[in-house]
Amino acid sequence: MSFHRTVIVFLLGLFSAVSHAGDAPKPKDKVVMGWLESVFLLPWHLRLTAKLDTGAKTSALHSNNIQRFNRDGREWVRFTLESEDDERAVVVERPLERTVYIKERHKGASKREVVTLTLCKNGREFQTEFTLVDRSNFNYPLLLGRSFLGSVAVVDAGETFVFKAEGDPCNQRGKGAATPTPSPPNGGH
Repeated sequence: MSFHRTVIVFLLGLFSAVSHAGDAPKPKDKVVMGWLESVFLLPWHLRLTAKLDTGAKTSALHSNNIQRFNRDGREWVRFTLESEDDERAVVVERPLERTVYIKERHKGASKREVVTLTLCKNGREFQTEFTLVDRSNFNYPLLLGRSFLGSVAVVDAGETFVFKAEGDPCNQRGKGAATPTPSPPNGGH
């Protein structure tokens, strides 16, 4: 009899564990992306090719004409972004979040401004921080680091452009939303 009781207790425990398996916390909703992906910067709907780099902590954005200035007693940054799809250049103004020093191979460290921008990928919008830097010597204008990827994506190093730009709801070309929107003069965004 004790053998049968042991089997029954075991089966009841197993049944209980299986029935509560659906109650377990679900993993974060992450998507699999390739090591290269198209992303869109809002509100301008600029398409840029992003290199997803799990070795980099901070995301970096190719920017030209980076200038600091003061607005309403706060430091701001003005810079120029260029579209990969056309000859558009957009002048952007954003509050300066902070300044960081980034280690560069063969150069030591460089001082960079950090701003928050809205990135759109696969129909989802994300507020994320970018360091501003001249990336003209790199193959890709945008680098997405762990600070962005950690809660958003798992990178498949064997894939590129898992999500095509043409089918992305963030792609607004030809829908009247591609006209650059200037930053509001009152400091909002």
